[in-house]
Amino acid sequence: MMFYLWLTWLASPLLRRIAGRAPAEPQRILVIQMAKIGDLLCATLVFREIKARYPQAHLAVMATAQNVPLLRANLRVDEVIVAEAKAFRGLGGKWRLICLLRQGHYDTVVCLNAGAAYAMATLWALIPRRLAVQSNFGGASHRLAAYLWSEVEMHRSDRLIQATYLALLARLGTSAGRLDKEVFTAHGAAGKADAVLGQVTGVLVGIGVSSANRLKALGSEKIIAVARQILAAQPAARLVLIGSGEDKSQAEEIASQLPPGTVIDACGVVGIAELPALLRRLTVFIGVDSGVTYMADAVGVPLVSIAGPCNMQETRPLGKQVIILQRADLPCAPCAHIFHAPYTCRVGTRACIEGIDARQIAHAALALCGDPLEISAS
Repeated sequence: MMFYLWLTWLASPLLRRIAGRAPAEPQRILVIQMAKIGDLLCATLVFREIKARYPQAHLAVMATAQNVPLLRANLRVDEVIVAEAKAFRGLGGKWRLICLLRQGHYDTVVCLNAGAAYAMATLWALIPRRLAVQSNFGGASHRLAAYLWSEVEMHRSDRLIQATYLALLARLGTSAGRLDKEVFTAHGAAGKADAVLGQVTGVLVGIGVSSANRLKALGSEKIIAVARQILAAQPAARLVLIGSGEDKSQAEEIASQLPPGTVIDACGVVGIAELPALLRRLTVFIGVDSGVTYMADAVGVPLVSIAGPCNMQETRPLGKQVIILQRADLPCAPCAHIFHAPYTCRVGTRACIEGIDARQIAHAALALCGDPLEISAS
């Protein structure tokens, strides 16, 4: 990597000259966001603010396959480019990325990922205006790559990533925008949600079954304990287990430990772009720091977020009815950041998750449901 970086750095004056000047008004803009669902939802303000400032510009987004349905439903996005970061490894992969970028004839790129490969490829692709967020955890290669961009905005661990995005977009001429996330729903999603939830009209409590990062996961035992506490206070409530098809067996295990008829298993039943419609039907959602939790935040569902190891100064639900549960007494937390996300607990205890007990979670959810006993106790 360093060899390619030095080569690009040496060639950069010539490449910049060949690329020429960017048009005053961007015509073809590419946003690169190759991270997971939660990161994509935090980035939706980028699409919104670009289109607000440059409504006639063609806006393309490069993203991984899992995020494509959400982007295709997004009314602000004109084109979706499906890619996987692993395909850009090695010299051949970098050449493929350069060719992909050249095909789009973009005059502006906004990169929300910290990879040095994007800094090199966008310059070799002769894109004249190249803006990027710079990682606050980057090493020597990231620092060198920063000089290849036209403009960079350094992220800080004490501010929301959305604020960093807005600061970067200001260099593109946008005015101060909103920090909130947004999500669009696929056609027919409301009917799919109705089919899953049926005619239930009482309290619907959604629970995220798992997390892509197992460091954050609540685990079946705690979810069952939370569910029992909620049902003890609200016997008529229904619990909606939400996750992917891979979570199906865990959801079945959880449901088997709860009273018959109290659980609706939605794992793998609705697609990611249909899920917002289902979330809107919920009374409250309970989840860890995950993409589904941020989607619930985007649709305005009252939610309980078990933040665990995550830095809530950088990323968190921003809705009006949000309760964030996080231990503030741990010297090891937060250890998970936007540009530095561990997948194992370095002290081996997962105290940031295990130290939030089921009673706390259930009480927070019941308070958001409007349970008078929980409101008076909180």
